[in-house]
Amino acid sequence: MARFRKVIAIVLAVMMMAGITAYATATDGEGMIAVSLRIEGVEEMLFYEREVFLVAGSSVEDLMVQVSETAEELGIVFDSYETGDMYISAIAGLTEMAFGGFSGWSFRVSGGSPTVGMSFVALKDMDDVVFFYGDPWGDAGMQYPFVDLSDLYTEGVLRVLSRDEVYDEDWNMTLMTNPVVGATVTLDGAAFTTDENGEIVIADTAGIAGYKRLQIERFDEESGIPTVLRMGPDSMVYVPFVDTPPNEWYEEAVMYCVYAGMFIGTDAERNLFSPMTNMTMAQLVTVLGRIAGENFSSQADPWYAEARDWAVDNAIASGQGFDADANLTREEFIYMFFLTAELVGSFDMEVRADITSAADYGDINEDYLEAVSWAVASNIIHGTSGAELTISPGFVVNRATVCQMLLNYYAS
Repeated sequence: MARFRKVIAIVLAVMMMAGITAYATATDGEGMIAVSLRIEGVEEMLFYEREVFLVAGSSVEDLMVQVSETAEELGIVFDSYETGDMYISAIAGLTEMAFGGFSGWSFRVSGGSPTVGMSFVALKDMDDVVFFYGDPWGDAGMQYPFVDLSDLYTEGVLRVLSRDEVYDEDWNMTLMTNPVVGATVTLDGAAFTTDENGEIVIADTAGIAGYKRLQIERFDEESGIPTVLRMGPDSMVYVPFVDTPPNEWYEEAVMYCVYAGMFIGTDAERNLFSPMTNMTMAQLVTVLGRIAGENFSSQADPWYAEARDWAVDNAIASGQGFDADANLTREEFIYMFFLTAELVGSFDMEVRADITSAADYGDINEDYLEAVSWAVASNIIHGTSGAELTISPGFVVNRATVCQMLLNYYAS
């Protein structure tokens, strides 16, 4: 099973909040899967579990039956259509039609609305299931918000949009992108209200890059029923750094390392990450310390002092002539990460790969051979040449490359 698979799934889900998912009829399968389940009532979230384990091939109905048995206080009430397909008519005493119209319980899976009932929706590993109370077909409607940050740095505008399903008189559906108007947006504790374009204006964007807590709410003024699907309690939006444009090869790696708390930017005021800047010794011992669970003070003098002392005390770095500004090579990074992994003790340290056939095997420092062998076996490095294994041990690494190597390991 992939290391920290749920963490990276959450990171990617931030980018896919409005994704459309294809659904298949549930079939028998082998093994187990893990899905998340959230149940949103009218005024509050009623249930949230990030990992519910099911037999592979289980349907949404199977999920809800299992949860109803383990969380009896939810009082989930099942009903069935004439076709035999099951649906949920009440949870926690909140019944269908309680707000008139077509109000009741609906569900979404990994950002998409199924076109069949919950008995016929097969779940996949790491799917996100959300049941919510609303009236998607009523006059107030229901929107499923996502955030557009394309004009954040140029105009200070954050835009909230929704991909809405619009039906004609014959119930033919068209998918349209519309603004989410009049919604309360809470971004890292600051509250805003979206205008007619679904926009809020952030006057000062200094230090905004990175992951920010996000919540969006709106209720029908007459009935009080929710008209947007609230986001989860741990929902975040990733605000990219100014110098990490979309679709660069390192985008996912930087996102992951920032989310996991390994890296921060190099200039908070200007929202810079400096991906192509060479990785220094001071930066690396700070990153490795965070991986080991250390929480270094931002008030240390110099700023890396606590990380340096931690690395020296744990024999990750030498205290003799510690050069904070020294650039790191691939083999030096691998060796220091190897020592950190041994220190943490929660990694597979026994795996080794045969690297003797590497084109530049003779260039690897003898002290680093075991660490490099482990790194190849652990998927940290794949070599720098497609034709043959090339370690390039003396290549200087930049911040983006270190992020990529860490992602290679944790997401493998």
